[in-house]
This record gives sequence, C-alpha cells and structure tokens, in this order.
Amino acid sequence: MFHEYKNIVENGDLVVVYSTPETMTTMTVSEGQIFNNRFGSFRHSDMVGLKYGSKIQSHTGRGFVYLLHPTPALWTQVVPHRTQIL
Repeated sequence: MFHEYKNIVENGDLVVVYSTPETMTTMTVSEGQIFNNRFGSFRHSDMVGLKYGSKIQSHTGRGFVYLLHPTPALWTQVVPHRTQIL
C-alpha cells in the first residue's frame, strides 16, 4: 500500500477522503458506487482519473472533499485507535 506512489486515482485504489481534520476516512474506489457523508454524495466514477489531492464537489454543490494518497502519516490518523491496557 505505501510502497508505491501514484499521481492518478484509478478504479480499485485505496484513497483517504479528507472532509475536515476531524473527519477523514478511507475507501476503495469502485466504479458504480457512491460515497455519502454529511457534506453530500460523491460518485466513485467521478473520482477515477483525478489527481490525488484533487477537490471534488458533491452532486448538490454544497460540499466537497479532498482525495488524498494514503501515506503512513495519514494512515495513523485515519485508523481507529483502541485503548491498550497493560
């Protein structure tokens, strides 16, 4: 996952969807699917072919998200953390 960096989002890629610093999530881009959050609905087919770091508008035009390439630093922020008891 982190061994290869690409510039363009392709079908089947894992992307980090950045809405706000508190609301980042990961998803696998699959044509025909729709990603929904409080900022709107985003078609996966609209994401294919865009550069990583691109800003994509929702279909209502009210919200947007950024599509980021997964990096180790982003991954640590996106993965849910569990409390460890020693």
